[in-house]
Amino acid sequence: MSEKEQPRLSSALAQKVVDTIAPTIDRHVNIMNAHGIIIASSDAARIGTLHEGSVEAIRRNEIIRVAQADETAGTQPGVNLPLRLNERLCGAVGVTGAPQEVEPLAGLIALTVQLLFAQEREHSRSARRAAEARDIISALLAGHVAADVIDRTLDAHGLRAPLQLELWLPRSEQDPLLEQPALDGTRTSWVGLFGAHWRLAKADETSANYFNAHDRYLIGSAAKDAGELLAQAEAMRTLAARPALLPQRGQQAIWNQDIAVAVARTPVRSLKYVASLAQVLNQEQARTLLVVAAASSMSEAAESLHIHRNTLVQRLERIGQVTGVDIRQSAESLRLQHAVYARIALDELLIF
Repeated sequence: MSEKEQPRLSSALAQKVVDTIAPTIDRHVNIMNAHGIIIASSDAARIGTLHEGSVEAIRRNEIIRVAQADETAGTQPGVNLPLRLNERLCGAVGVTGAPQEVEPLAGLIALTVQLLFAQEREHSRSARRAAEARDIISALLAGHVAADVIDRTLDAHGLRAPLQLELWLPRSEQDPLLEQPALDGTRTSWVGLFGAHWRLAKADETSANYFNAHDRYLIGSAAKDAGELLAQAEAMRTLAARPALLPQRGQQAIWNQDIAVAVARTPVRSLKYVASLAQVLNQEQARTLLVVAAASSMSEAAESLHIHRNTLVQRLERIGQVTGVDIRQSAESLRLQHAVYARIALDELLIF
């Protein structure tokens, strides 16, 4: 709601307040809109009629106290208190009874209306943001929306590059992180699509550090425009369809996204053929191959595996013997890695 927008009190919310409070205080309660029309009342017959006392309270912007009943005017003793929402005068609260007794009650009712109005407005705003987030991320994942349209949509919601797309497979749908709200110009809320949860955030506002080592979580590189985001979204959506290929945070150091995406795009009927080269490898051998491929040196790989360098050399020799692949040749090693990833995709190996 902009500062210039006039807040409007819904009759449903006003009646909710009346129905809750009136029986407790045993007083007749009316809530009027900015024109003095009763929009909620403990006397249903009065809803939609003009309340003269509130008109005066609104016009003068002050409490109107009525000490004596006026049968001719149809007024009863009580108070009419101006109602302000979002710092703007938008109606009045009326309570019957001796003014000195009911004035504090009228103030309490006004405060209740203000609190519920703020709560309702925030809920409405959150729902709108969630809908906007779903629209934006759905467009990215669908892949058929033009990049310039995506850019305009992002700009309209204050999301400006560089941006990063996050993909998360929570271990529980009740994870409190899923309730993180959207922040204007910073990040969207989490959106559940294609069997995963997605979020778009400014490059320095992602939540990678909140996830533990066992969470399957992936974050795209900082994208400077919608074209890059669309390319990343296509690759990440492909991976989401094969969750076994998505790495836990604790395994990302040995994970190769290019190989994972290539294998994820492989038709199911071809996966077994691709995987056949690594069919003779056990879990330990397959993991060793991936650790060595990701390490900068044999010593680093041995340290990562918590084994002696000579033991690592022996393992690699054994891998070469059982597969018939010379893994010292980068092309051959890469082909064997593809086979390992294919077995992972088929749920035959649990490495990531």
